[in-house]
Amino acid sequence: MNDLERQLKEALRRSDPPPHFAQRVLARVAQENAPHSPPARLPVWRLPVMRWAVAAVIVLVAGLGGVGYRVHEQKAEEAQALAAKRQVMLALRITSSKLRVVKQKVHNAEDAQKSGNTL
Repeated sequence: MNDLERQLKEALRRSDPPPHFAQRVLARVAQENAPHSPPARLPVWRLPVMRWAVAAVIVLVAGLGGVGYRVHEQKAEEAQALAAKRQVMLALRITSSKLRVVKQKVHNAEDAQKSGNTL
């Protein structure tokens, strides 16, 4: 028998109720059923409706927080993508201008070679 089984067996073992348990239960039932006694007031947080309301608020806040975080992440990704696009466009402009310079030099060299061969 492992530790969990032993603990479960102990927890579920029959035990005698505490002293005067029956009298306390009967007294409470009589008190609640008495017409002149005000109903027992539970703290607000112990009411089932309040528990459900608190749970709903927690779920709502967590959901809105998740949506807000996702929107923030999307904006950050869009900003990174825009920065990468700008870098690529700059690289293409630089490459284009360098290729134009090389092309011009090649044409100049070809022109010089043609004019040198015809003379």
